[in-house]
Amino acid sequence: MLTRAIRLSLVLLLVLSGCQTMDERKQSSALEDTLRRYEGTIRWGNVDNAQGFRAPDAGGDPPARARADLRVTSYEVVQGPTMLDETTAVQIADIQYTFDESPVLRSLVDQQVWKYDETKKHWQLQTPVPRFK
Repeated sequence: MLTRAIRLSLVLLLVLSGCQTMDERKQSSALEDTLRRYEGTIRWGNVDNAQGFRAPDAGGDPPARARADLRVTSYEVVQGPTMLDETTAVQIADIQYTFDESPVLRSLVDQQVWKYDETKKHWQLQTPVPRFK
């Protein structure tokens, strides 16, 4: 009888420890939503608008304006999102693009680091928006 109670307690402990809290679910959902919106912004060539996803304190060089003839043809997530800790996620995307003046298909790898802002309750990009050259 005692062993059965111990087994039941262990199973219950494992089940409860595997459940996400409501805040963790909201944070995870917010990350998925942010990544989807960021992908859409890049995918439609709105690179200048993608700067709005960056954290104000992210640093780095000021971004150059995107060329008006940029055409993003593909945005494929190749890894991630992967959580590094409770408030940091990474994602890697392969982006293919062309410019109207040249039919050459170009490609770049966008390695993104996202940080959750606890006070604002949203995710912010810590790495620069890719430069399309």
